[in-house]
Amino acid sequence: MVAPVIAAFVFCLGSAQAQTAYPSKPVKLVVGFPAGSATDTAARILAEHIRPILGQQFIVENRSGAASGIATEAVANAAGDGYTLLFSSSSATVNAAAGDNAQSRAYKSLVPVGLVATIPNILVVHPSLNVKSVRDLIALAKSKPDSISFASSGSGSSPHMSAELFESRTGVKMQHIPYKGSSAAMNDVLSGLVPVMFSPASSVLPHIKSGKLIALATTGNRRTSLLDVPTLEESGLSGFNVSLWFGLLAPKGTATAVVEKLASSLNKALDNPEARAQLAKQNMEVVKATPDEFAVFIQSEIDRWSALLKANHIVIN
Repeated sequence: MVAPVIAAFVFCLGSAQAQTAYPSKPVKLVVGFPAGSATDTAARILAEHIRPILGQQFIVENRSGAASGIATEAVANAAGDGYTLLFSSSSATVNAAAGDNAQSRAYKSLVPVGLVATIPNILVVHPSLNVKSVRDLIALAKSKPDSISFASSGSGSSPHMSAELFESRTGVKMQHIPYKGSSAAMNDVLSGLVPVMFSPASSVLPHIKSGKLIALATTGNRRTSLLDVPTLEESGLSGFNVSLWFGLLAPKGTATAVVEKLASSLNKALDNPEARAQLAKQNMEVVKATPDEFAVFIQSEIDRWSALLKANHIVIN
């Protein structure tokens, strides 16, 4: 009986030492959107500030496609050792809400680590549309059903769902033109080819300041300090509050000790004044949560978008 007891003790001791040593090599942060996107920007800020806390490089890997669905599946299928993590956004919960498919099952199997930040979308229009307010846009869209188009960074993305919620709340009908990422979408919005878009504030602020686009409202629950525009609620859409959020998740099977260490280190990184300043420059607001709180938040987002998709017969491709 002595030998098995010693073996068990050695195994437990080895496991404890492995967890204490985590991370012993670089950690990969998988992002489901292209370089330069709001999600990518937030991930790189986090990687910079969590590195000195954990003493290892955090390498951002962009695996764009299917509104972050490709990245989600890749991380869900990775080893649960804490060395491959998903830097997720609200788009992933829309995929999870869209039905019982590989992407939704993959996301629901991930282990929440913590929230990072939120950023509102800004409703912008091309000057050629000749509208100056949300009320103007609603009136024009109602006078020309299905003739005005809006761009998004992909089906199921935060810009897409902001527009779908806008249509649902106002009764207008516009044509959705999805793109593979925000850069491609923004190019056609700037040219006037697609005159309307709900865009993350960080991507659109320079174009608003230069006069190339007109900002009508923010989707957040309060005005942004970087831009003098009303909220959609102030513009007449009571309770309209949609923000693009970012969070960290790990593959299923990741040890609790590793998740807790990541969560603690994440919150320490977000307490860094320099990290907060860098996020603030992108109009991103730090939002922290424990793994359990993040899990509750994720489920509330899935429930919210599932209700909208079903009520309006919206199909996420």
